[in-house]
Amino acid sequence: MSWGIGSEQKRKDIKELMDIASRIMQENPNHVNEVAKSNNDCWMEQMYLMQRCDFCDLSPDCPTREEQEWQDYLKKNNIVIEK
Repeated sequence: MSWGIGSEQKRKDIKELMDIASRIMQENPNHVNEVAKSNNDCWMEQMYLMQRCDFCDLSPDCPTREEQEWQDYLKKNNIVIEK
């Protein structure tokens, strides 16, 4: 079962995520309807109770990714924001 993914580690990670989802749904079939919004707006943390940015590519407007891109931009352009 390859799911069209070339990396063995990524395959294992996705299988682990699927196993977690199965466990959550077995424990509470209404989890999707009852899940609370995560503090950082991460859909993965919200649904799976974990955050794995290393293989999450489903949300182009991910707040964690946007923050990282912003910090990279600031660093690249030598911009310092004083608080």
